[in-house]
Amino acid sequence: MGFLVQFLIMEYLMLVLLVLVMSEDMAKDGYEDIMNIDVSSVAIDLMKKKYDHVPQLKYMEMDVRDMSFFPDESFDGVIDKGTLDSLMCGTDAPISAAQMLGEVSRLLKPGGIYMLITYGDPSVRMPHLSRPAYSWKTVLYIIPRPGFEKPAGSSTKSNLEPIPTTDKGLLPPDYVLEDPDSHFIYVCKKTDDTELSNATVYPLKADVL
Repeated sequence: MGFLVQFLIMEYLMLVLLVLVMSEDMAKDGYEDIMNIDVSSVAIDLMKKKYDHVPQLKYMEMDVRDMSFFPDESFDGVIDKGTLDSLMCGTDAPISAAQMLGEVSRLLKPGGIYMLITYGDPSVRMPHLSRPAYSWKTVLYIIPRPGFEKPAGSSTKSNLEPIPTTDKGLLPPDYVLEDPDSHFIYVCKKTDDTELSNATVYPLKADVL
């Protein structure tokens, strides 16, 4: 059962890695089963009280590096806004990132989606996301901050169109990042072995660790 955002009524099991208003909006849009996790017990307790009238929303205190409470292939989708960014700013960042992403891959059903919303551009995120162990095929989108107005004469290309990357996982040389505060959104689909064999792998280097 895949994660199809265009459905009007959605009954997919979602995992949200950071407690956000996003979860409330998802419930309003028709998602029926949304598990929210955060390492902060204070944040979880606050959100439980705030949304105790919304049965679609569930909350658990949990470290994203160890989500063994959930069995394999438990979720149709995982949404991460800023969690990986936080881990990348901490000690042992590459190890923490690998632990978290490995758990996300384990929890996704075949065909499931991991959506990473981050400030990290492809040069620092694709080497982590493209590891073969995760079995992901990744598409990149770049979304300017709300209210940003494009400069006169800039491209009219829709922000909802995917951005092609080079064979090294970088943005094309002629790509102009009009808003330096844009979010990079990586939509990672858990693939089968056939799809994975055609995926590009970007090696980790010292400058992205």
